[in-house]
Amino acid sequence: MMLLLSLACLGNLDHNRPDGPNANAGLALDAVSPGYAHTGGGTELSLFGGPFDDTVEVEVGGVPADILSVEKDQLVIASPALDEVGYTEVVVRSVEGEALLTDAIRVFEDGRGLAGSFGTLEWYELQGGYWTDDSEDWGVAWWGLIQPEDVHYWDLFDVSEVDTCISNPSFPSLNVMDLGVEQTKLVVGDASVALPAAEDRFFDGPLYDYQPRSSWSVPEITGGSLPDFAIDELAVTPEPFELYQPYLFGDAPPTLTKSELNVEWSDVDADRIMIMVKRFDQDLQEEIEVLGCVAENDGAFHVRGMNWEEPWDNDQWLYIYVGAVLEGQGVVPLNGADSRVAGVYWLVGAAVTAK
Repeated sequence: MMLLLSLACLGNLDHNRPDGPNANAGLALDAVSPGYAHTGGGTELSLFGGPFDDTVEVEVGGVPADILSVEKDQLVIASPALDEVGYTEVVVRSVEGEALLTDAIRVFEDGRGLAGSFGTLEWYELQGGYWTDDSEDWGVAWWGLIQPEDVHYWDLFDVSEVDTCISNPSFPSLNVMDLGVEQTKLVVGDASVALPAAEDRFFDGPLYDYQPRSSWSVPEITGGSLPDFAIDELAVTPEPFELYQPYLFGDAPPTLTKSELNVEWSDVDADRIMIMVKRFDQDLQEEIEVLGCVAENDGAFHVRGMNWEEPWDNDQWLYIYVGAVLEGQGVVPLNGADSRVAGVYWLVGAAVTAK
């Protein structure tokens, strides 16, 4: 786990200190927003103060920055590429003098091309009429900032390549950042969902309503241990789809041998199809084995009998999950990393085993 220290995101006003550079000059630098950039450069920063003119030059962490626009009381710059992470200063110089703002921004490691936000918004739709009377569709959501790495939601199944299954997959190890807040909020249209912080520093909670083909965002998080930031398009929810095989509708679950698990589904916009099969004993008391599969979204996949490692017997139970997975399209503004929070629509049914 990674614990990040607190940051005053607008920095410390330093241009009027008695021993500061050009303490009696007329140039001022009052604030920099947002309070972050990353080592790869290119973060758009607004500098407030003035008076600014066409002679102005800016350095961030001692490195010259490109100036995008100049107004009398505001500069817009692109942060330069930087070698070090942590707090750094911003200096402005012109014919008016020089102004310095220490700890003006926090510099993060460049996360472009990696995942910086990870989690899922999931909806589970029950198939068939053989469930107990109190059974119903349900949803869950969890997400968090992670130290950027190349990971996708389907890596939860730890398969080596697409169209592969693995017995008893394990959760990948992730370095989760501490945002320093008790909960975050997910927003979709006019609706919002509050997710409390968990002990593992992810934010998680139930979803009571599913809105397909919708983009979910995180509104600005303030007052935490990181600079204020928001994530647009954190996750996108897939549309519902149909499961053709195995046929899980009807008043009784079907009976399947371990070589008969052919999965076929209707056309759906998804990056991957994930298939999870949980096998229980006859009394539904003991979980014998879990099979995780990641398939291309091409309409069909065969779960081979050899994928099962534990002995197969008659009258055991299979809980079958088939999910359409879409990754979010957002960007973590702190470091430029991808938001790979996935929207997953799961179809859930049951079957009975036969040798």
